[in-house]
Amino acid sequence: MLGVLLAFIVRLMPVLMNYAPQLHRLWRIFKESPDDRRRQPPRAPGPDMTREQALQILGLKPGATEQEIVAAHRILIAKMHPDRGGSDYLAAQINLAKKILLGR
Repeated sequence: MLGVLLAFIVRLMPVLMNYAPQLHRLWRIFKESPDDRRRQPPRAPGPDMTREQALQILGLKPGATEQEIVAAHRILIAKMHPDRGGSDYLAAQINLAKKILLGR
């Protein structure tokens, strides 16, 4: 019985390692007490992003076409999406940069 359990754990390990960032995030939420959440000050809204900052985030030069903006956004969001281990903040900044540059 122990051998079967050990074999199961060995086969399950790559799957667990794939989801390690999400599991770590859940563990931190679980460990955090309700008192800790109340003590944190609310986040102040950040300053509005300028067009130059948006270009810098997407790695583009002034005068970039709509196709270049969409392509740069697609490449970055594929790497930084929260579902792929990226952060919510970075994904939001990438999406905001695209929105500003396309004027939508």
